[in-house]
Amino acid sequence: MDTLVALSFSAAAYGAVLALAALGFLVLYKATGVVNFAHGDLITLSGYIALWFITDLDSTPVVGYVLAVGIMFLIGMGLERLAYAPLRRRPHLTVLIATLAAALVIRAFISLWQGSTPQRLPSPADGQVVTVLGAPIAGQRILILVVALLCIAAVMYIFGYSSFGRQLRALASDPETAEMYGVRTGRISLVAWGLSAGLAALAGILVAPLSSLDLNFGFTIMLAAFAAAVLGGFGNLWGVLLGSLLIGTIQYLVGGYVLQDYASILPYVAMLAILGLRPQGLLGRTVVRL
Repeated sequence: MDTLVALSFSAAAYGAVLALAALGFLVLYKATGVVNFAHGDLITLSGYIALWFITDLDSTPVVGYVLAVGIMFLIGMGLERLAYAPLRRRPHLTVLIATLAAALVIRAFISLWQGSTPQRLPSPADGQVVTVLGAPIAGQRILILVVALLCIAAVMYIFGYSSFGRQLRALASDPETAEMYGVRTGRISLVAWGLSAGLAALAGILVAPLSSLDLNFGFTIMLAAFAAAVLGGFGNLWGVLLGSLLIGTIQYLVGGYVLQDYASILPYVAMLAILGLRPQGLLGRTVVRL
């Protein structure tokens, strides 16, 4: 029973982190139709920025986390100006290549700035343990669940009830008509890139204290988040959340109990199996091309 509770919390926390990262993909895709392959390196960069504030500038972990998210929001908007805005009317493949180039630049910058030695990010919950039904749960996992749930609720509110969300849905549904009705695509794009980078930052700084920061840290999270988005039905908010939860459950519960040696690849095997039966994802819509 103790093992089941501990693995369940691990699965939920990992799923929550993936949901944040996958929502970053979704916001950007809804606004621009672009999949940003610099997302993983933005996740990595956020962890190092938080580490820099905490260790070099002697800020508290909470302040370091907040400042890192704010800076990543600005970096996301800067990336939009450099890698997307000049190519807005070009084919999406061109923009995709630009995001890959941005990823390489960010990774090279991190390597020059921090080196390649793995480092650990301090946390406000360092060393804290909460006992749930007799199972010891790391305080960091509780923190992840609380922060992620609040942020996911905020994103759902933005999507469903705010002016930004309505304009975002209009753009995703019919960009040409939305522009005719006065939706300012440039402003929406700028905010979407910033919000996407901010969500990537949250995912990175929340999970980093449970592992170690290195140059490949964010790439692994990006792959799993992308798999969650595809599994749930790319472009579907509830699908992204469902896909993230499924991947966390498969990796930690199925992998923890049955196939420990293959836990890291089980989510991708499950994704391929499900997409073979339902190519549009669990909650995605079937698109008929004429």
